[in-house]
Amino acid sequence: MRPESVAAVPPEATSANLIGVSVPIVRRVVSHVEHLFTWRPSMLKRLAALTVLAIGSSSIAHAASISGFFSAFGTDTFTSNSITFLPGATVQPTIGGDFATYLSPGTAINFLSGALPYTQGVNNTPPNPPYTTGFVPLFTIAGSGGEVFTFNMSNYTATYITNAQNVIGCTNGSTCLNASGTGFFSATGPLSGQSGTATFVFTSQYPANGNGVGTITTFSASAAALAPTPEPASLALVGSGLLGVVALARRKFAV
Repeated sequence: MRPESVAAVPPEATSANLIGVSVPIVRRVVSHVEHLFTWRPSMLKRLAALTVLAIGSSSIAHAASISGFFSAFGTDTFTSNSITFLPGATVQPTIGGDFATYLSPGTAINFLSGALPYTQGVNNTPPNPPYTTGFVPLFTIAGSGGEVFTFNMSNYTATYITNAQNVIGCTNGSTCLNASGTGFFSATGPLSGQSGTATFVFTSQYPANGNGVGTITTFSASAAALAPTPEPASLALVGSGLLGVVALARRKFAV
């Protein structure tokens, strides 16, 4: 006599759907085992423990998610084809989410050294070489408690404007560089993991009556990160754990 088969979860199930159906599946497995093997309570406890472990492991296997926002200010130089961030950039008072736990106004931001080249419009790939992993580690921030955040930029859009007129963030007649990068944040320390999609929006300018292009100027910027969406891997872990429970029951009690 063998336990009845457990209904399979459709492969197209989404993360949320699978989490929702996993609880009924666990209950069904335990119900079958309890009905068929009530004379072996110790084995029933082991099977139940394995089922709980399979569910719990899906959350243990994942690092923490990161989300939040902050603003920044610093100095730079730029031309029509490159930008160089200078030392001394800092986090500004607008901070929220996970960043607010570890960052404060005045926390130093360490940008990539050297000139970062760009072309007008969309830049889909980082400079290669030296960056061969599909993203540029644009900046890192060392927060309190040993926490370190890194913004990994995978693509960016740059708009170089001369004699700006009615452009947000630029005074009339100035030369401006507006850029926005897309990527993700990674974190090490007390909070370890990564974010979902993150953005870094940057504005710098040379006023018409100020120093010329290529000299030191200032920039303002903001960064924001969304929490990552659930991954299929954790859901597969739940399913494989449940299949293991059923297989164990069949192996131990098949007649």
